[in-house]
Formats: sequence, structure tokens, C-alpha cells
Amino acid sequence: MDVIPLDAPVGAELRGVDLAKPLSDDEIAQLRDAFLAHHLIVVREQDIEGEDQDRFVQHLGPLLAFDNGVYHQFMTNQHVENAAMSGSGRLLFHNDGAFRSRPRAGTSLYAIDVSPTSPPTSFANGVRAYELLPENLRKKIDQLSAVHILDYDDPEQESNRVRQADFPAGRTLDDVRHAVHPMVVTLPYSGQKAIFVSEFYTSHILEFGPTSTEGEDILQQVFAVLYDEGNVYSHHYRNGDLVVWDNYGVQHARSGAIDSNPRHLRRLVLDTLSW
Repeated sequence: MDVIPLDAPVGAELRGVDLAKPLSDDEIAQLRDAFLAHHLIVVREQDIEGEDQDRFVQHLGPLLAFDNGVYHQFMTNQHVENAAMSGSGRLLFHNDGAFRSRPRAGTSLYAIDVSPTSPPTSFANGVRAYELLPENLRKKIDQLSAVHILDYDDPEQESNRVRQADFPAGRTLDDVRHAVHPMVVTLPYSGQKAIFVSEFYTSHILEFGPTSTEGEDILQQVFAVLYDEGNVYSHHYRNGDLVVWDNYGVQHARSGAIDSNPRHLRRLVLDTLSW
């Protein structure tokens, strides 16, 4: 098995591997080292079943069960059981579950049936962006936390950032899913630091408050580096592609709306990184 860094600001491709077969101990060690170093793993041209994706991803940690008790769901525009409720529009960059007290550790998608018009998943490197911030800004956000919101009652949230400052009169944080996390997180095993605020879920910086122009200016400075095109890789799926990424080190987005052509991917979520 070979680990080939992508010609991109994040990610590496595994080559010379058949995920329909169990990995050797040496290959498992290679996978884990590559995941820590590159934060996103791509494996192409795989003809696998669900159990093969499960086995591969579990080399990085235990899977999380969804609310219905199963460990997989489908990101799809087909009418199937266990389809995720993710809409069909563009999805802004985010870390999965940032509005929860314990966000997801990682995510994997396997392309079962995708068309050439299927929108890509784009990835922004939170580790690289942190390192690129001016030193004074890094030191500032190291000491700050942010409020993250998911508002189930807002039909526009999938394509628009929701801020507490924009709530209608009478609506409070108690009416939405929300959590507070440091603006900078430390990744397990590697000890690297990554930006943990996003254009999707982040409402405001806690210490500045929801209506602070200074707090919003800090967020926009961070977003400008994080979402610069030089810090983003877009993966255009072909059938048989598998991707898995670190949800703390990398943010992802659906970079376009889904049309009527097939876009059917199997999704797994890592509960923790653990080996």
C-alpha cells in the first residue's frame, strides 16, 4: 500500500489496496499515520460492501450509532431506508456536530452511485489555516470560545449561517441546539492545533457576545484564511471512491445543489479516534 499526498492543501490517497480484503497490521499502521499527517484519506476505485467500509473505518475508532440505532446512513437523493436529512442545496463549511457538547470525531463517505453532475465535497484544512494565521491573531483566538447553533426551525440554515444576533424577538439559545467550544482545538495523537469555528454553525465568540462587531471581525479574519481557495480541496466523486476525514482538523461542505441525477453515498461517523 502506498500513501500519496494529494496535490492539494489537505489529504492523501491510498494506492495499491483492495478494501474488500482485510488490511495487514503494517497497512493499518500506515493508514493511521497517514490520517494523522494528512487529516483526509482518499481511496479510489473500490468495489466494496458496507461491511468492508465498516471494517476499514473502524481501524481509526469505533463507529457512532445514529438515532435509529444503525451505524450507517445514506447521503442520497434516492428514496431508501436510513437516508440522512441533509437537504439538496449547498451546505456551508462545518465540523459535524459542532452544535453538540461532543462533536463527531470523523466521517467517511463511500460513493455507490454518483453522476458527473454530482456536487463535490470540499474540505478546508483547519490545521494549516491555524498555522497561517498572523501570530497575534493565533494568540488571541487561543484564549477564546465560540457558540455553535443548529436551528431546526430555520429552513435556510443549510445554506446560511445562523447568528443569535439575528434571532427574532423572544427567541433564545434555549430554543435551539447549541454548544460552546474553544475556537482552537488540539487533535488527539498528533497534538496539532486546528481552527474550530465555521461559516455554518458558529454564531459568535462567547467572550465578546452575540452583537459584538469586534468579535465578528475576528471571526471574519479567521474565515478569510480558513476558506481561502488555497486552503481548500474539492473532491469530485466517481463510483467506488471512499473518503474519511478528521472532523476536528478538517471542515467540509457540499459545494453545490443536488440535481435529479444520482448522488448516493454511504456515510459512517466515528465516535472517537481510538487505537
